[in-house]
Amino acid sequence: MVEANTARKIDERVFVQRDRRADGGARRIRVTREDVLISRRFSGVSMVISVPVTAYCGVALEVQPADDGSPRYVLSLAHRDPDLDILLGDTQDCGAAASDWRHWAAWLGLPRVTEEEGALRSLEAVAEEIAASARRRCETSLGKRRPRFLMRRKAGDSHRTKVVHGDEREIISYE
Repeated sequence: MVEANTARKIDERVFVQRDRRADGGARRIRVTREDVLISRRFSGVSMVISVPVTAYCGVALEVQPADDGSPRYVLSLAHRDPDLDILLGDTQDCGAAASDWRHWAAWLGLPRVTEEEGALRSLEAVAEEIAASARRRCETSLGKRRPRFLMRRKAGDSHRTKVVHGDEREIISYE
């Protein structure tokens, strides 16, 4: 029984984050693979909220400007209700942010999403949009080219073609 309890503790992460509405201005968050427990005191009353991981939209990465103007990468667990969003990390290192983003998404079994202009977009949707754009560009540039075996032939010229009069009788006059 002790081994199972130890394995369970390794399989969870605990955070303390700011919460402006909570007493003391902080809340305690425990993240496991199955659920997220948010505990805080509000007006002297202790509250614990349990949210299943499947209720979250995904692991979101947002790029924000830092104080010095460089990019700041904010990694969070995104929920439809902004009060249930969980801050997972905050860094200015692009490589560390990408690595953490992959790790959290795989560990929780959630999709990676990006936050653009207040809306969440799935990373797969963004990749598909880029691929579709590339396909459109390829199709338009290649569609105007002639096939290789037709490159040797000259293009048709309407001035050199013979005039064909269909459904007309030939009138021959022998004078």
